[in-house]
Amino acid sequence: MNNSNGTNQRAYVILNAVTFNYTKTAVFDVFLSGKNAGGAGPLSGGGGIMAGVQLPLGEQTLTWILGGPEGMARNGDTVTAKNKLVIDRERIPSDARYVGVHIYPDDTAELSFANGLPKATDRGRQLWEEGSRNGK
Repeated sequence: MNNSNGTNQRAYVILNAVTFNYTKTAVFDVFLSGKNAGGAGPLSGGGGIMAGVQLPLGEQTLTWILGGPEGMARNGDTVTAKNKLVIDRERIPSDARYVGVHIYPDDTAELSFANGLPKATDRGRQLWEEGSRNGK
């Protein structure tokens, strides 16, 4: 596939997606630019992997559905990340095989790239620790 400057560089990447959830409710039907990126229980992540997710380069749209018990605030709501997420070749290490999809309680998100399984972000680890101290 030719891109706009006539080279044979693909306009997409294929990565394995791993969802990290730093919120106190489950998230499911996580979609990154229309591609299923999995889901995760409350204050968890890295457990499920969606293999071979083809993602376009450029600005991304990330959505997820909030889970939880019936009557819980926002249960079943579809959320779109408030912040801008971009995948460009310069941000992806040449040996990357995974994209970490990190979902935060303020409806923002972050993407990370790794050769092996992605790790929690510094911000995410702090939220997990706070959640553990407060009994999830």
